Amino acid sequence: MEMQITRTIYSLLLKHLAGIFCLAIVVFNVSVFYFANSSLDRQSKAQYNYILHLHKLDLRAEALNALTPDILAVKVINKDTGLSKSKVFGKSWHTAQDVYQYDKLTILITRKSVLSGYFGHWVLFNLSFIIILLVALMFSHYDVYKHWKYLIQLELWAARFAKNNKFKFYIKNKDYQLINSIRELNKQRVDAQKGGQKADHFIRSQTFLDSSTSLGNRLYFEHRLDSVLQQDDKVYGAVMIIHYGSLEVVKEVGTEQEMQDLLLQFADILKNYVDDTAQSILSRISATEFALLLPLVGGDEVEKIAINVLRMSQKVRLPDYVDSNTVCHIGVDMYDVDNTSFQIMAEADMALRAAQLHGPSGWFMYDSGELPASEIRGSVRWRTTIENALEFNLFNMSFQPVVNGNMRINHHEVLARMGDGKGESISAKVFLPMAKKCGLIPEIDKKILSLVVSSLEPNSPSPISVNIHIDSWLNREFCNWLLQFLKQYKESAKRLIFEISEYELAQHARKLSSVFAAIRRFNVQLMVDQVGLYVLETAYLDYIQVEHLKLHQSIVHRINETPENQMFIRSLQTVANEKSISIFAMGVESEQEISTLKRMGVKGLQGHYIKRPVDHILPANDVVEIDGDNLDL
Repeated sequence: MEMQITRTIYSLLLKHLAGIFCLAIVVFNVSVFYFANSSLDRQSKAQYNYILHLHKLDLRAEALNALTPDILAVKVINKDTGLSKSKVFGKSWHTAQDVYQYDKLTILITRKSVLSGYFGHWVLFNLSFIIILLVALMFSHYDVYKHWKYLIQLELWAARFAKNNKFKFYIKNKDYQLINSIRELNKQRVDAQKGGQKADHFIRSQTFLDSSTSLGNRLYFEHRLDSVLQQDDKVYGAVMIIHYGSLEVVKEVGTEQEMQDLLLQFADILKNYVDDTAQSILSRISATEFALLLPLVGGDEVEKIAINVLRMSQKVRLPDYVDSNTVCHIGVDMYDVDNTSFQIMAEADMALRAAQLHGPSGWFMYDSGELPASEIRGSVRWRTTIENALEFNLFNMSFQPVVNGNMRINHHEVLARMGDGKGESISAKVFLPMAKKCGLIPEIDKKILSLVVSSLEPNSPSPISVNIHIDSWLNREFCNWLLQFLKQYKESAKRLIFEISEYELAQHARKLSSVFAAIRRFNVQLMVDQVGLYVLETAYLDYIQVEHLKLHQSIVHRINETPENQMFIRSLQTVANEKSISIFAMGVESEQEISTLKRMGVKGLQGHYIKRPVDHILPANDVVEIDGDNLDL
């Protein structure tokens, strides 16, 4: 919550004035006590001198009188004879006694104490002092408030202006430079807005602006991108599509005001990357997506921007009903002069779908040259391409061997590719995100499983692992089909290992427990994939029985040089041992990694360094010759 400077300063002034007020009263009372006590001491001393004078004149005690009303009694004691003479002059509710020695005499003088002698004066003085201070404070406050009230008005205006930038500047005082400067700046702002109204009206009439954020829309962005690509100078940079899934949830469940507030917060984060000098552009291209055009930036800078956008977006306060793990996904495409705006936007959209396929908030960018021109297409063409592949059986498979610690084949993982009908073969990494967008993943998983079973040789006991995506597991029709499929191919089912992403399993473990219990009747094994990619608890293992965990390559990469990743594996190994689960490693790319992983008790190893994918299933338990760094295909 933003602080109000007037209230803050006023509160501090009150605290300090209260302190000064208390200190002044203490000093005043100490002074009063000092002077009162000195007065009584002088009276007592005078009475003592008076008694000595009478003694020297040898006068009787009856001649002794009190010099002041504060002297209450006198007593004279002869130390030699022990005889004493005393005389009482009055009484008091609180007394003090002074003792004096003279020759053979001890003289005791009883007097009023400071409290009883000056109580009335003390009360009167304190009341007078407090009244004087309060009157002085009242006049000071009145004098200060004449100026202070304008600062209060200024702050009230600022608070209203923050909610509505059209709120009029209503302070009329012209005696202060601060107010005059703010008035002038606000006037210039209003004039600038009026001056741009005609152009703004034209843009809005042509639907180039998003009314909710006042940013350009998709049409504006594509026109600006075309303009950049037509420049004669160096043309390169990046296009970033940022999808805020949390906006979809708020739109469905929350209020319109919550949606608007959240939308503007996300827009403000992205506006930090709009630079007029670099001519970068930010637009809202759909209800939940923004596009950021970043000319003349390299891959390293794009990575920093994407990570920072993710970090800042995840700091935004969300309603309780929104999953904080899926706030934001980002797809990035690096472009150059040879690209078209359609190609750039399509590839960025594909990268976004890949980021979403991975699960929680994250970003994705295809490696340079990974996507051939034939693979860049819009959503409608993708649906047509995938449906044609399903209808005409254009899917094919390769098999990557997974070895155990003795370099013998433990099983193979199926890697699917899809033909586009024009001679091009598209990897699963490319077509699956678009299949997810088109809702075709369950059909693809059915097709791949059918191909796997048909490729199994009766005499080869080598198991096969197949990725089944969460969209399929959550599809009741697919699950019913799968149970019938496994029942039909009972012998082949014993050799199947179903892989599922750890993040998705952790999110849906309870919901999927009955499905996995049903398929286990056919002796199918389960492997949890991408373990360690996200920081997750392994509580899902309490609901679902699995045989294998596969480490994500980010954990495996340079495992020999990263103690923190080794610590993660040891911790995971403790959990795995308790449940008799074996651990595999994905993305093993060096002898050092192999040695470290074997030493740490990792059962299985997979990676291009060990063995590249092959077009047929190798015999089980065969010793594999490591392919090493020779990755030329």
